[in-house]
Amino acid sequence: MRVLGPVEVRGPDGPVGTGGPKPRALLAALVVQARQVVSVERLIDLVWDESPPSSATALVHTYVSTVRRGFAAAGRAGALSTRAPGYLLDIADDDSDLGVFERHLALARRAERAGEHVAAAAAYEAGLALWRGPAFGGVDARFARVRAEGLAEERLAAEEGLARCGLALGRAGELVEPLRRLVSANPLREEARALLMRALVDGGRQVDALAVYREGRKHLLDELGIEPGGRLRDLHAAILGGEVAPLPAPAAPVVAPRNLPPDVGDFTGRAEHLEVLLRHGVERSGSPVVVISGAGGAGKSALAVHAAHRLREHFPDGQLWADLRGGDRDLDAFEVLGRFLGAFGVAGADLPTTVESRAELFRGAVAGRRVLVVLDNARGEGQVRPLLPGEPGCLVLVTSRGRLTGLVGATPVELGFFDTALSTELLGKIVGAERVAAQRAAAERIADLCGGVPLAIRAAGAKLLARPHWPLRSLADRLSDERRRLDELSVGDLAIRSSLALNYVELTARQRRAFHLLCVLDLPDFGWWAAAPLLDLPLAEAEDVVEQLVELRLLDVAGVDGIGRVRYRFHDLVQLFGAEHAAADEPAELVAAAVSRTLGTWLALVEAGVRKLPRVTLGLRPRLAGAVPVDPRLVEEVEENPTEWLRSETAAVVRAVERAHELGVDGVTALLITSLLSSPFAARNEFDGWQRTHEVALSAARGSGDRRAEAIVLTGLGQLHHEKDDFPAALEHFRLARDHAEAVGDDATLAVAVVGIGTVGRDLADFAGATADLETAVLLGERVGDPSVVAAAHYGLGGLSRDHGDLDAAADRFRRCASLYRDLDDRRGEALALRGLSLCHRALGDYARAADLSAEAADTLEAVGDELGATYARQSWAKARLRTPDAGGVADALDECLRVSTRRGDRFGVALATRTLGEYHLAWGERERARGLLVEALGRWEGLGLPLWQARTLRDLAAADPDRGTEHWRRATELFAGCRSRETAELAGRDPRTWLAEVRAHL
Repeated sequence: MRVLGPVEVRGPDGPVGTGGPKPRALLAALVVQARQVVSVERLIDLVWDESPPSSATALVHTYVSTVRRGFAAAGRAGALSTRAPGYLLDIADDDSDLGVFERHLALARRAERAGEHVAAAAAYEAGLALWRGPAFGGVDARFARVRAEGLAEERLAAEEGLARCGLALGRAGELVEPLRRLVSANPLREEARALLMRALVDGGRQVDALAVYREGRKHLLDELGIEPGGRLRDLHAAILGGEVAPLPAPAAPVVAPRNLPPDVGDFTGRAEHLEVLLRHGVERSGSPVVVISGAGGAGKSALAVHAAHRLREHFPDGQLWADLRGGDRDLDAFEVLGRFLGAFGVAGADLPTTVESRAELFRGAVAGRRVLVVLDNARGEGQVRPLLPGEPGCLVLVTSRGRLTGLVGATPVELGFFDTALSTELLGKIVGAERVAAQRAAAERIADLCGGVPLAIRAAGAKLLARPHWPLRSLADRLSDERRRLDELSVGDLAIRSSLALNYVELTARQRRAFHLLCVLDLPDFGWWAAAPLLDLPLAEAEDVVEQLVELRLLDVAGVDGIGRVRYRFHDLVQLFGAEHAAADEPAELVAAAVSRTLGTWLALVEAGVRKLPRVTLGLRPRLAGAVPVDPRLVEEVEENPTEWLRSETAAVVRAVERAHELGVDGVTALLITSLLSSPFAARNEFDGWQRTHEVALSAARGSGDRRAEAIVLTGLGQLHHEKDDFPAALEHFRLARDHAEAVGDDATLAVAVVGIGTVGRDLADFAGATADLETAVLLGERVGDPSVVAAAHYGLGGLSRDHGDLDAAADRFRRCASLYRDLDDRRGEALALRGLSLCHRALGDYARAADLSAEAADTLEAVGDELGATYARQSWAKARLRTPDAGGVADALDECLRVSTRRGDRFGVALATRTLGEYHLAWGERERARGLLVEALGRWEGLGLPLWQARTLRDLAAADPDRGTEHWRRATELFAGCRSRETAELAGRDPRTWLAEVRAHL
């Protein structure tokens, strides 16, 4: 490669073709950054300055092909390779005339300072012989012009150095004419003029020397308006006095090292973090040391290098960079200090032999100077401390996976991962914004599958860059397969596995096993205590192990839960990495035992929590025998705040149940946990977790052929679908559960199934069938000694009696129900029975008593944490209060009922609150508003398939919509008759107008 003149590549037979000006500009850009990856975006900036064509990316690829053909013709195939996100020119210094010139120049200067003028002159001559004209000839790009100007300065300095050596060797006569030409070409250059004056004096031509001075002074005054410098004036005075001293040895040039790696051309995001770094560099306020920490692949090095390039002008005395991890080994301070001192011109023979002495010499070298130091990939504080300049005018940027809190006074900058938008933006900068914009959905999917890790996004981008024919969806589909995702995110030296492995190798045997097993569980988040049963460790040791994983950046802190405990989670890619190693390194029986212990611990803790909460669902609620021993401190923590503990742990428990099933571990424990969780799931309307655990338990029961277990799970699924207001699905599951329970003679589960069938039948207005089923459930519950089933059946029978108009029988049922729940110390059940009783009083016209009972029920339900139950009781209070002279607060209460039901996804509750609001506005004569609400409620009841509630809403709508009142009234009475409800008799002989008048009479 030759750039000291026209840019060209030479082979054994001379120059080879490298294309026109643009390919040569690309070649020149790669030469000046040899052995460094130059991104496509950076090449575009260099080749076209600030005006690239729209096809610039494609043209870069074309020019690269052209240059590669040139290298192949020169016998250097492979010198230019593709390295994401761009290209790498892999040539040695001696493979280019630029590198050889710089080597000769360094040798010459070193020899000249040592007084070895013959060797120095030879080196200067060898370097100057390489020049064939202005550097980077034929390349008009700005970077080439700037670099050419700097090289022209170096060339002049070499010519001056050669002249100094010639004078020292007594060759003044040979130097006059070459120096006269040099001065003529560079009339303002004082060093060349001084050398010409010395050559003339040494040849006995003092008069000519003085004339050269006068000529130079005139140039300086005419063109710059300044006098000659002190050195030239002193030489002039010495000539006049006839006392010219011997030529002094040249002063060592002031070295300002510039060894930063290339800037990141596609740098993305990090605006706030970058601002912190720039503020430290520009204002030099605060600590002169900034530690940039974050997980592997988060882009710490990219941020540090980008900030360093932005700050170069503020640190004119040099910028130093060192990768402290140095590829396959750590670099110690001794070696790095040697490199830094060498960059400042200290010869290898002069380097001290101890770290302390080198650190002292380094601090002396930067004393009084403004130097920027980037220390990349530091492992610990001990690597960094000897490399700190200790000079307030300097700035040190350290990147590390650890926070290096031992560097007292350092400013911390913590990097997280990108969100989808920034990840997609970075992908667009790598593969082309147009390509990403045209396939935005697939690009965002790739970004999400990369988990926001910049290194992973770069690997994905490199793969797409190498395959321009691929639609982005192809890579997205490949990344979706968890088994191959880490393989897909490996291109050249961009590999997630390699990045994670740097910290993985530091794990002790215990930490490694904890990492493996926690990754196998694949929990959404977890408390540190989970490591105790996994590893069979005491709690304190388990916490230490988990925190050590955090320190090594293999585990993230997810936050703090409602009872003040730290929660942790794995990044998706880290979890895949850990599970991959677990599959290779951990015996299957060890994994099974660990998961079984952990599942058993969760079972004991869930049981302790559920025991303290009101019971919402029926069915199996086991007391544990022979359970896994659990540290009492964990049980106490659960019992102190069971609601918050379950809220925090539920997602992890659900996933643990799923993983246990996937691994074929401990199906019985999974079934018990599933049954226990039904009640808190129902209380919080958490349908997803409820469904997932029951599907796992159902699959396990069917897989083992255990019909009793299957019946138990089916009752849970029936209750789930009933809570979701999916009445047909609920009925189907309850009936299947009944069939299995009957087949195996499990009367306890049969009782739960039958009471479920009766409850759903009542909702669907199958009053005859529901009555028979609920009466059967009473008998079954009494036979098996399950008062909760008996109470639930009485509740349903009370509702049926009320719907039929037998209000005395209904009230008796609700009182018996309340008594049973009271004996069970079930305050929630008792409160629900009181609400049912309040509806009987309302139907009898005793509105004040009805309101009081509903208010009492609401207060109790709220106290036991049943928000939805309390909401239904508030609705009952509002409806009763609406029919009293004092209806204050009704509208606000109903609005709150609607908000809660909507937030909780309770479709029945939303329909009920909407209808009651319609009744409220109807009672106050606001027909139009009432009509809109009642029409909405009717649509909701129709969607739920509940004919009795449709009829009740149509009755109200007949009064609110007089234009269609007759039609609504007719449909309502037909539905009431079909359901055989009490409203058939209540509406006999009435029409919408008279019915509404009776309602208003109570206001």
